Amino acid sequence: MRKIRLLKKGLAIAAALCIWSSSALPALASGNPWYDKYVAFETGGSTLNPDTSYSLDSGVLAFQESYMLRSFLSLYQSSLDTGWLDKFVTRANRVKSNAQDLYGDGYLGWESKWYSPNLATNGTFASAASGDATLPAGWTRSQSTSTTAYRSATSGDYKPSTAVCGGDTQGFVLKTNAVSWQKLYQPLGTYEPGKKYNVRFDAKTNGSAAKGRAYVVDASNSNAILGSVVFDNTAWAPVEFDFVTPGSAGHTLQLWLAHNDYTVAGGIAYFDNVAVSAYYPYILHDGIIGTVMAEFIRLVYDDSTNLSSYTTTANAYKTFIENELVAKWEDSGSYVGNTWVNVSSTEGYYREPTTRDTFSTATVLNPLPYNQFLVMAELQAIMYGLNGNSSYLTKAQKMGTFFKNDLATVSTGAGTAYSWGYLSFDAKKEDISHANLDLSVAIELYQAGQVFNATDMERFSRTLTELVWNQSTSSPLLHNYVDGSQGSACQDFMWTYDMPGWMELAQFDKTVWEIGAGLYAPLTPSRKLEALVIAKLMEWDPAKLANRGFEWPSKNDATLPVRWNRSQATSATAYLDSSNKRAGKYGLTLVSNGTSWQKAYQNWSGYMASTSYVLTFDAKTDGSAAGGKVWIVDATSGTTLQSYNFSNTSWQTHSVSFTSPANASNQVSIYVGHNDFSVNGGKAHFDNVAIKRPGDAW
Repeated sequence: MRKIRLLKKGLAIAAALCIWSSSALPALASGNPWYDKYVAFETGGSTLNPDTSYSLDSGVLAFQESYMLRSFLSLYQSSLDTGWLDKFVTRANRVKSNAQDLYGDGYLGWESKWYSPNLATNGTFASAASGDATLPAGWTRSQSTSTTAYRSATSGDYKPSTAVCGGDTQGFVLKTNAVSWQKLYQPLGTYEPGKKYNVRFDAKTNGSAAKGRAYVVDASNSNAILGSVVFDNTAWAPVEFDFVTPGSAGHTLQLWLAHNDYTVAGGIAYFDNVAVSAYYPYILHDGIIGTVMAEFIRLVYDDSTNLSSYTTTANAYKTFIENELVAKWEDSGSYVGNTWVNVSSTEGYYREPTTRDTFSTATVLNPLPYNQFLVMAELQAIMYGLNGNSSYLTKAQKMGTFFKNDLATVSTGAGTAYSWGYLSFDAKKEDISHANLDLSVAIELYQAGQVFNATDMERFSRTLTELVWNQSTSSPLLHNYVDGSQGSACQDFMWTYDMPGWMELAQFDKTVWEIGAGLYAPLTPSRKLEALVIAKLMEWDPAKLANRGFEWPSKNDATLPVRWNRSQATSATAYLDSSNKRAGKYGLTLVSNGTSWQKAYQNWSGYMASTSYVLTFDAKTDGSAAGGKVWIVDATSGTTLQSYNFSNTSWQTHSVSFTSPANASNQVSIYVGHNDFSVNGGKAHFDNVAIKRPGDAW
């Protein structure tokens, strides 16, 4: 039943892609729908795709900018066009240059306001004061009355929620009377002295000259104003300002909501979703930003000849990661202190700082959620491969082991899958959106030969294909949690499109790519995360050939590139070769044995019938009479669509034009090997084998 279901699914997705691509973005007309989608988003301008590399907020850098940076690396790996690396460097340099020594502890970094405790209470005005339904609990009127300062559930008086599960329907309305100030205020909670805080809220006015205003005062110091903002927008919009708390504790700070000019009659200001919180650094964000920089460094180091112009930049990133992003979280003298916990000789993790309260939850995060500390395992695993620092490897192994030991197995119709929690000490399951980070770490460690093995990758793949996916080919959706449940959320399938980490599993199971393709074929991307998923779809698109640069070994044979097969050959005559490559980590070497064809091949699918294509590849030979050769074979009809011989002894790019079969369901295979198998010991080397439409840039 499983085999039949996958066949039907593959045909359904192929049909959907053909229908979609025939009408999508004709101005781009690249011949590849994923590339068209990506470029349309990437060049969509400030409205669709604002340049977030200018942001100083670590949360924005981690959960927006990093997706674009990572997608640039993915586009480079698919196309080998260094223009994508240039885009990466321009933006990553800006991110790095905006890092500051914010606390005078000698460490550069960024900070965010979105995770720390909220000093404001009842900022949504959802709760009413006892005995007065017009007054929000925790707030006090100043000169105002229930007719000029009041809670309201009237449409237009509150900011409509965009959350999937909705939100409260209360806002606050403040009206001028042209005689006296009409205000609302509340005292703020305990603060950290000398610390930068942010006040933010949604607001609008009725357009009068009274405008709206919010400000923070130090009531212990003659009501000195610490920060304020004036607004006059007439549609709901976010408003914010920063202020610095007094240098000592014990002051009474107050947040006031008011107008800018009380003498104007008929002025109305509307407020909702008020929050006040401190800026802090977060290991999660440093880990994500550092990891994408580390991936760039690895690309450059793995291909030092072709990418030598980027070496200086890569070295600068390496120093930055080592001296700033990793070190500060293990230094008891830093602002955040040493957050590493060495559980045992085999396990360890990072916890929240003990020096200050940086999280809004009352729960002590010891350890941090998996998705927060595991990103540092990924970063340090990559860095170990770049600097050989054994302490990096040890911590990466310990974090990976801590995570692996907490994975639960679930029996499915196809085998065993994994399920796991959001926290090691909580029953709540991990949601599929945060799971992207967990999976990325596990796959990185697997590829480094650490902690995780092929069986683990198969189980993670089944988590998606057997538990999370709804099994529909016409309307594919992903359940909320890794155990395949809706959980306590108001509805299911809330994070269906959040799958960049899940897409990495396509190297282990083709079904993963098919699920992603089914989800994204009708989607017009509107988020940077979605652009990254599309970049990953491009990497594993069977219409272009998968693992074109032979970068990923098979999970069952480290000498064989995944998605490629041997024909009569063995691991001694067809193997991944790190010494003979045009780019990246590996090339593929074929050795003739004098008695039979030694070939490698990949089955090609997703093509359009009776259409012109070009097979491109980099290749060289050892100069022997065996030479080198490629074949494009229609196995269904038993015909060779095209073949091509070469004998060059230095790397050269070759192109072969051919026409696809009239029947798009025919099995077509791309073979690489020798021109003459009767020669013993002849070597042919291949890299970057890809298929494209004539004229395509990629």
